[in-house]
Amino acid sequence: MRINLLYCATIDVLVATTKPRSFFFLKICAIILVLLLVGSQNTLHYSEGYLSNHDESFNTLSLADSGNVAGISYVSQQMNGLCHWATQAMALQSVGISLDLAGMCAVSGIGFSAGYVRYEDNWIFVSGPIYRQQVTYANIAELYGLDVEFYVDTDCSEFAALFELVLQANNVNWTELDGWDDAFQVLKSSIDDGNPVEVYVDLYHLPHPDYDFIRDLGLSDSNPSHSILINGYNETAGVAYVMDPAIGVLENCVATPDDESWFYEINFTSLNQAWRKSYASVVIKPGSGINNDFTSILGNYILDRLRGDRTSYAPASEEIFFWNFGSNAFRALASELTEVGLSSYLDEFDEYELQIKARILESIGLELEAYMTLQYESYRMAISALPNVLPELDLDQFVSEGEKAFEHFAALTDNSSINNLFYTGGATITSETLNSIADQYEHVLDGDLSSAVSEFDEDLAEIRLHLTAIADSWDAAAAALAKALNDDTAVIAIVTVVGLCTFIGVVSIFVRRRMKA
Repeated sequence: MRINLLYCATIDVLVATTKPRSFFFLKICAIILVLLLVGSQNTLHYSEGYLSNHDESFNTLSLADSGNVAGISYVSQQMNGLCHWATQAMALQSVGISLDLAGMCAVSGIGFSAGYVRYEDNWIFVSGPIYRQQVTYANIAELYGLDVEFYVDTDCSEFAALFELVLQANNVNWTELDGWDDAFQVLKSSIDDGNPVEVYVDLYHLPHPDYDFIRDLGLSDSNPSHSILINGYNETAGVAYVMDPAIGVLENCVATPDDESWFYEINFTSLNQAWRKSYASVVIKPGSGINNDFTSILGNYILDRLRGDRTSYAPASEEIFFWNFGSNAFRALASELTEVGLSSYLDEFDEYELQIKARILESIGLELEAYMTLQYESYRMAISALPNVLPELDLDQFVSEGEKAFEHFAALTDNSSINNLFYTGGATITSETLNSIADQYEHVLDGDLSSAVSEFDEDLAEIRLHLTAIADSWDAAAAALAKALNDDTAVIAIVTVVGLCTFIGVVSIFVRRRMKA
């Protein structure tokens, strides 16, 4: 599961079109989707069942109208918001690239990325895992020399039309599909060629019992909010085979189910219903091979993400003033958590009654806690994995500086804000403070926001302190990474010079000996 793609799309369309007043819609999406991040299904009473051993199940198929991509190890997304990255890690195995979720957070750069947007008086923090997900394909393709093909039917729904704007804004090329028949042919041919397919689906139509609550809530018309990997199909049986990174996440956010229930079959009718809002799919194919400048490209990319380089985050849109990136995102967010910042925010909603405005205040805390949690978990994994991804660099100082942010993230975050769909706040100072301000504002002070905020000035100051400390840690980590990259370049230069001198010396000795002879 992941933060709903519609939410990501709305952000990117805002950046691309700068249309006013769209942020209220974005904020409402965020509030709802924090509560409904995962999905599930089953009141449809489909007949799909589990396959206890997917390799054995495939081996029993001898039909010409079936295919599978074997040998892919399961990668759990571990928490809400990371399904795309876990699915992508599984897909990369088919081209010989073995990355766990932590490695994916490092190589994609999502763990080291953060954004903050303020438009008029609305603002929001955007964690790395949900910022322009499609763009990461190009980065990973460049690093590993891969061919990445993106497919979508941009005419099949309002969501798909919005998605098209996102792709255009991000300069992502895609192949246009025309409904189920086209999408299924891509799926078939890709699997036949040995390439599994990542697809974006509506959770309601996935048959796994983990998603029963989606059907119980009657959320049958949602947009694609989840990524899964399809690594096989059987036309005679009318089923496809799914590797689902979200299974077990709600029960235990770190454990992978030991019964292989993450592997299941889905009939074509259900797959079509789950997929039909866009038929968006991604196929990764072998290309030219790993880039000779892998270390330099990835190292400098991460450096730009930490520092908040606008060209890295928003190429061709650097002049858009309301974005702040990297370490600056945390500082900009901190500056809003004051009486002036919160008052300006609520001024945008003057037409609403007091009760609704109080709920909006509460939503700020819930939203910050959830997206900061997603940021923290992806960052922590990326920090741990990067030394293995870039073994040529001495990253001890980088890790040491980067880990200083951990205690400050931990004070502001809690996994229940992401994995508990009915979480109402209060686990950390983030949501507890905003909930308390909202309660005073609504029930005690009758709409006097200034007085409500003043009662919790110390708590807001503590939150700002943590955010600023995170920003300082990111800046220090960036400086350490820059030094490691420069030291690595210097070593290469010295080795090259020494090698050249040795070669010249050998030639000189040889010439002298020839002359004596």
